[in-house]
Amino acid sequence: MLDALEAFFGQIHCAGQEAGLESLIETDLSFSQFRSLLILSQAQEPMPIHELAEKLRLSVAATGRAVERLVKEGFLERQEDELDRRVKRISLSTTGHGLVAAFHQSKRTQALTFIDSLDPVDRERLLGALLPIINRYPAALERSPIAV
Repeated sequence: MLDALEAFFGQIHCAGQEAGLESLIETDLSFSQFRSLLILSQAQEPMPIHELAEKLRLSVAATGRAVERLVKEGFLERQEDELDRRVKRISLSTTGHGLVAAFHQSKRTQALTFIDSLDPVDRERLLGALLPIINRYPAALERSPIAV
């Protein structure tokens, strides 16, 4: 059973990752820079550089250099902290949001291409099997809504 699940999810995951990596290659950003964008896309408010450095597991200096390039490229916006001007807060710019959205969309498109390649009967059976499981675990739906 586990082997079958791993094979199925592996197909979807690999197709999505390949598409996502292609969008990363096109940007000419380093892995850490792209991870910075993904982390900041999840942040509720502008984040201090030292906090981003902790999440990246990089030094503040290395993170600062990565952030500097992302600001120059227009992917991030930097502002002074209202309470402590020594602290710089960063957030995604409109361009940064667009890049992250395109990354996620390319992964989603590849996954949908795989699902569309399934025989229609198999696709319906898969949906019929998944919906009761998803409905039993509503927290999973909140993280990843599924259109029926």
